[in-house]
Amino acid sequence: MRVSVLLFGPQATLAGARSVDVDVAAESPTANDILAALREASPALTGSLAMSRLAVNHEFAAPDRPIGPGDEVALIGMVSGG
Repeated sequence: MRVSVLLFGPQATLAGARSVDVDVAAESPTANDILAALREASPALTGSLAMSRLAVNHEFAAPDRPIGPGDEVALIGMVSGG
């Protein structure tokens, strides 16, 4: 399954793109599967992934949340401010 992961801010800069397409072998991949695929597809993001979460359809996703065709997936990095 191919999943497009949206990137923002510093992570978009690191990857040199606003999104990264990842291929996942699992028929019904989880958020963890997507993160693992991101490590392979864009090694520049590896250092920031430990401090990031995936959002699926505008909601933070648990690591075991399944990702389906047509889901919007975004990598959300650490943010600060008030």
